[in-house]
Formats: sequence, C-alpha cells, structure tokens
Amino acid sequence: MPEDLIDPPDDDEPWGYDYEGDEIYLGDEVVDVEGVNVPIVKAADFLVRNYSKVDTEEYRHG
Repeated sequence: MPEDLIDPPDDDEPWGYDYEGDEIYLGDEVVDVEGVNVPIVKAADFLVRNYSKVDTEEYRHG
C-alpha cells in the first residue's frame, strides 16, 4: 500500500465543523446530538439553546 494512503498529507485540515460552523480537528472531544457535531465544551450551551427544559418538580404519573 502506498505511503500517501496511510498518512494523508493534509493533516492540518479540519475533521469537520460544529453547529456554529467552527472547525473541529482530529482528536477534539465531540459528541453527536441527533446528527449535529457538538464539542464537549459547548454541549451545555447547545442543549440549553435548542431543547426544552423539564419541570422535575411536577410529579408524573406513570
């Protein structure tokens, strides 16, 4: 197998992009939330902005 297929020359290229369009690099800690790449450091902000809070004080029968 040729060496260029084992270690590509563009190692500095981003692995992908997060939900804000920021670059994600190989080795960054990222989670997939319903198909969206979310860096761990931004996960709390992403969840608060995009999902509904749950009232845990109200008892649910069920």
